[in-house]
Amino acid sequence: MQRTSNVRSTFFKDCLYEVFDDLESKMEDSGKQLLQSVLHLMENGALVLTTNFDNLLELYAADQGKQLESLDLTDEKKVLEWAQEKRKLSVLHIHGVYTNPSGIVLHPAGYQNVLRNTEVMREIQKLYENKSFLFLGCGWTVDDTTFQALFLEAVKHKSDLEHFMLVRRGDVDEFKKLRENMLDKGIKVISYGNDYADLPEYFKRLTFEISTRGRAGKGRSKSSNPLAFCVCVR
Repeated sequence: MQRTSNVRSTFFKDCLYEVFDDLESKMEDSGKQLLQSVLHLMENGALVLTTNFDNLLELYAADQGKQLESLDLTDEKKVLEWAQEKRKLSVLHIHGVYTNPSGIVLHPAGYQNVLRNTEVMREIQKLYENKSFLFLGCGWTVDDTTFQALFLEAVKHKSDLEHFMLVRRGDVDEFKKLRENMLDKGIKVISYGNDYADLPEYFKRLTFEISTRGRAGKGRSKSSNPLAFCVCVR
């Protein structure tokens, strides 16, 4: 039984590395520009979480001489510190990161330890209530069971919150439908343009605006500066 388990574990790890280990070499300039903007926000105090298994942001930061830490839900202490803004140069992978196969979450049972930790959950939900989240390239993240369990299910009065989602306009009717569906979750849907190619430059300008306002707002209320982001760069 143990041998079979080890074989499965090794096979799973090999599969993860086969899919994700060489992504950096395939990344286009537009993707690097997005990562640069996200990194700039982190350096200005933003928190970053992602549903992605890859560590492209961490690798890009390393190429720039900056060290980011990858976190997953198996380390409750670090997740708590991240939610308390004590680990700002860390990326929280709510589904895990491929470099740590044991932390990969493919089923709700995989994050039960965090859900049962009332202190961690309280801090995570406070983020969603007190910060502005910016959803980048992840229009369906709010339907993700892990994200819902962490942020949405216990948070009341979501329609009073102020979060933002950047999406491609595409089909006008679909865009309107998404915008209406997100309002009751406190999320305002914003179009960055008609093509994916419009996103990097739009996000770069937005990053500059957020960072400028953040510096001007230092010393004021913490919640006046949108420094928590859900980042899912494709």
